[in-house]
Amino acid sequence: MRSAACLLTVALVVASAGAARADAPPAGADLAQGPYAVMHMRLQKTFLKINVADVDVRVDRATQARFSQLAAGQGYSPALESQLAAAAIGAARAVVQMQFVRDVPLNRWMGVVRDNLEQARDAGLISRDVERRVSDALPVWFAPLKDRGYVKGDRVTYSVTPDALHTTVTAAGGQVLVDVNERGDEARRVVLATYFAPKSDTREPLLRSLLTSK
Repeated sequence: MRSAACLLTVALVVASAGAARADAPPAGADLAQGPYAVMHMRLQKTFLKINVADVDVRVDRATQARFSQLAAGQGYSPALESQLAAAAIGAARAVVQMQFVRDVPLNRWMGVVRDNLEQARDAGLISRDVERRVSDALPVWFAPLKDRGYVKGDRVTYSVTPDALHTTVTAAGGQVLVDVNERGDEARRVVLATYFAPKSDTREPLLRSLLTSK
């Protein structure tokens, strides 16, 4: 479970959603392409409106089909958002990619991660015990970034499967800074719950992008 800490890079505060980018996570044999396959958003710091990172999520074909079924002919609404979020959290296979467009200190990132954990716990998506264990593990798993922090161009990738999670942090030059594999459903659920919890900064912009990138 310690590597669940590596999941929660839902950092800082959202600015806007947009169409899926060309450099979104590539589609493999078990990932979807086309409409309702990819979500994208840009993160900003709140009051200064400074761009922080691009976030892209690609899902499997079953989740893509569920998105299409739910959203076809629909405008965005709280009810549709709730349905789409449930489908995203339940995805058996997904790849989440976050690429920083500016430097971010590790301590600041960990503080926001802990806020995101609290939101997921408040929504009943993770337990208080999971929240505590992940929070305590953050400094351990991200020790290689303690002094360095995140640097512009760093890419965090979470590869979610039904029974495992593979987390990497890769520098712009290709150096792998973090590489963790974790077995079990709990780890994969933490990352998806964090991105799509009801009060998450990322939930609405990512889900809205499904309707604007068809």
